Amino acid sequence: MNIEKSKNIIYSLLFLFVVTIALSVFADVAYIYTLCGLSIWMAFGHLVTLDDDMPGEWSNPENSPKIWKSSLFELAVKFGILIVLVTLIFTFPALTQYGV
Repeated sequence: MNIEKSKNIIYSLLFLFVVTIALSVFADVAYIYTLCGLSIWMAFGHLVTLDDDMPGEWSNPENSPKIWKSSLFELAVKFGILIVLVTLIFTFPALTQYGV
């Protein structure tokens, strides 16, 4: 993994943390709901722009199957996280009470 990708991951996690805490403090939203909302946003945002990663398209002009497969894997991970979060809400409803 290159240094630029590592920085993006760190900044993304920091953004998620700050938004989750801010919504909990200022809007009285439970942590799990914020995480679900952000997860939905990321998963469906990636799904909408998935065609850009296809070989020969906007984000993949060199026809690289590696970029396409990487994008599909990332999309699967995002939807997997979303499914886990929603399952947690239904399995452990007490999680909806946690927030600052």
